Amino acid sequence: MATRSGKRTFMAALVALFGLVSQPLWAHAHVTDTHPDDGAVLEQAPARLELQFDAPIRITRFDVSGPQGAVETSEDPVGPPSERHAAVPADTLEAGEYQVVWRGIAEDGHTMSGDYRFTIQE
Repeated sequence: MATRSGKRTFMAALVALFGLVSQPLWAHAHVTDTHPDDGAVLEQAPARLELQFDAPIRITRFDVSGPQGAVETSEDPVGPPSERHAAVPADTLEAGEYQVVWRGIAEDGHTMSGDYRFTIQE
């Protein structure tokens, strides 16, 4: 028969082991880079808009808005899980402030969202 002290030691070891094994399950994908960089002031319009993550994520929304309103893209970044999602503006972006708003689902099932902004100088 196990002693009370032995049971406590066993339970503590079990809890520690569960914490180590389940740690990857708690991990979420994080944005590692955007293109253009968040807050960038550009002299010319970017050829592409991009998000990079440290783990695959399935993008479910990728909206771009600027001084003339919604910006159409010729490539749709919405699709299968990937660490990189890019869109190409359908037309050259004019001078002004832009915002990219995104939403996605990480491989662990968590919904994620964010945005970044950049400015194109005249």
